[in-house]
Amino acid sequence: MARRFASNTSELNVTFNSQISSNSLFKYDQSTLSGRLKEVHVSITEPEITNKQTKPLKSTMKKLTNHRDDIIPIDDFSNGFKYESHLGRFSKNVIVVSARHPHSFFLQTIDDLAYSDNFFSKMNEFYNRCFDAQRLVISKAALRVNLCCVTRDELESDVWNRAQLLEYHPETDQCSLLLVDLGTWQECVPRSSLRHILEPFRNECVRSVPCRLAGIAPAKPEKNGLWNEYAIKTFRNVIDNVPTEVEVLDHSANGSYYVNLFVTHETFVCVNDFLLYHKIAIPIDDCKIFKPEELDPTTHEPLLAIIYEFNLQGELLAEEIKANSIKEKEEQQKKYEEEQQRQLNCRLPCIRIIDILLPSCTKLIFARYKNWVMIPWFCISSLFDPPLSENTIERFAILYKFPPVYITPLTNGILCANLKKCMTLISYNTKNSSDGYESKIALYSIDGVRKLLLNHHFDNEYIFDRLDEAREAEMKDDQDFWEIPQQNHCLIDNKKLIEESKQSKIAMLKSHKDQLENRLEKMTQSNPDYQTVLHQLMDTMEQLNVFSNDSNSSF
Repeated sequence: MARRFASNTSELNVTFNSQISSNSLFKYDQSTLSGRLKEVHVSITEPEITNKQTKPLKSTMKKLTNHRDDIIPIDDFSNGFKYESHLGRFSKNVIVVSARHPHSFFLQTIDDLAYSDNFFSKMNEFYNRCFDAQRLVISKAALRVNLCCVTRDELESDVWNRAQLLEYHPETDQCSLLLVDLGTWQECVPRSSLRHILEPFRNECVRSVPCRLAGIAPAKPEKNGLWNEYAIKTFRNVIDNVPTEVEVLDHSANGSYYVNLFVTHETFVCVNDFLLYHKIAIPIDDCKIFKPEELDPTTHEPLLAIIYEFNLQGELLAEEIKANSIKEKEEQQKKYEEEQQRQLNCRLPCIRIIDILLPSCTKLIFARYKNWVMIPWFCISSLFDPPLSENTIERFAILYKFPPVYITPLTNGILCANLKKCMTLISYNTKNSSDGYESKIALYSIDGVRKLLLNHHFDNEYIFDRLDEAREAEMKDDQDFWEIPQQNHCLIDNKKLIEESKQSKIAMLKSHKDQLENRLEKMTQSNPDYQTVLHQLMDTMEQLNVFSNDSNSSF
C-alpha cells in the first residue's frame, strides 16, 4: 500500500480493533500520490532550492526540450536507480511517502519532496507532449527483469511514474512493477502502459528512502514472517496525518535505514516503543547479515527490502496455488473412486444365501453393506432353537461392543427390499416391528455373530467355516464372494460331501484288502477257505480300483 501521509498538526484517533482487507496491502491512493507529480502541495511551504539542485535539473530539461524525437537518448541497459536523500542523523521535517508495515515504509524530507515535485512535473510534460511517443513503447523483446522504465498512472492518464520491472507474464502481456518513487509495487500493468525511460530521467536519484523500525520484530508474525493485519493497521493509524521526526541508527547494505520514528499526537511518541508497549512487537538485535535468498541471483548484491518481500509473497502464493491444485486433484480422485465404488455396488449382488443342510435345514444370509459383510437379525435368530428375539440379539451386541447397523427403505432401498424377500425363506414366521417407510432392519458384524454363537455354545463347524470365509472376503474386499451363484455353491458343497464319502470307502476297502492278503499268506492252497478268501480279495481290489478311478476323474 502506498499513500502520501501529509505532515500537519491534525490529531488522530488511534484505534486498535480496526480490521482491514488483505487486498489493501497492495493498493494505494493514486489520486493523492499522483497529484504531487503535477503540482506543489499547498499545505507545504516550498523551501528554497539550492543552486546545486536546480542547475542540473534545468540544464537537463533544456537539453530534452531541444532534442528531436528521433534522437531521444533512451536508457535501455540500466538495472536500477540510484537512491539519495538528505535524511540526516536527526530529521524533523520528514513525511511518510508510503507505509506497508513497520519494516517497510518510505520517508522523504520536505526539501526532497519539493525538488521531486519539480522533477516529476517536467517528466510528465515530456511524456505527454512527445510527438513520437509510439517509439518509446517497450516491445516484448526488450522486456527483462530489473529494466528501468516509466509507466502511465492507472488512475490519471497524464501522470507518469518511474518503475523497475519485476515480472512479465507473456500469456496476459502484463507486468509487475516496482514504483520506485512511491515505495510500492503494482501488479497486472499492461505492457502498453510502459515507456522507455530517458537517461536524464533514469539518472535522477530516487529521494524516497526505504526505512524500517529498528530493534523490533513482529510479536505474532504471519506465515511469511511479516506483520499481521492488526499490527499493520495500528502502525498506519499511529503515523497517519501527524508531524513526524526520525532518528537514523544504521544503514544496511540493501538500502534500508534502521530508524526510530517519532510522531506527535497529544504527546511526543516513539512508534517503536509504542508497538512494544502494546505487545504488538518484541525487542530484537537487528542483524545485517543477509540470507542467500535475500541476494540478487545475478549480481549477488543485496536486494531492496521491498523487492525481496515481493519475491517472498510470490513464492508463498505459488506454494498456495500448488497446494490447492494438489488438494483439488485429490478431491477429484476421491470423488471418482467413490463413484466407481457406487457403480460397482450397483452391479454386484448385495445378498448371498447359503443353505445349511446339517443338522437342520436353515439358511445363512450374508448382506453387503458398504465394504462390510453383515448378517441380518432374523437370520441370526433362526440359527437357534427356539429362535432368539430381536431385542435379545440387540442387547447382547451392544453389551459386547458390537452395535448393529440399521437400514431403512430410505437409506438403502435395494438392500432393504432384498432382505425383506429373504425373510420369507426363514423356516418360521417373523414380523417386522413396523411397516412402510419407517421399517428398519438391523445388521450385525461377523465378529458380533461369532461372539453370540460362542456364548451360546454353538458347535456347528460348518457355520463357523462360512463365517470365516465371509470375514476373509470382507478383509480382502473379495468380490468373487458375492458373484458365486447359490446353486453353484450348493453343488460344490454336495461334491465335497460325496468326495468325503468316497475317500472314506476307499480307506475301508484298503484296510479290508490288507486283512485279506495277510490271511491268504498264512493259508495253504489245500485249505478249504483258501479259494473263498482269494475271491473276496479280488472283489475288494476291483471295487477299490473303481472308487479310485472315480475319485481321480472328479478333479
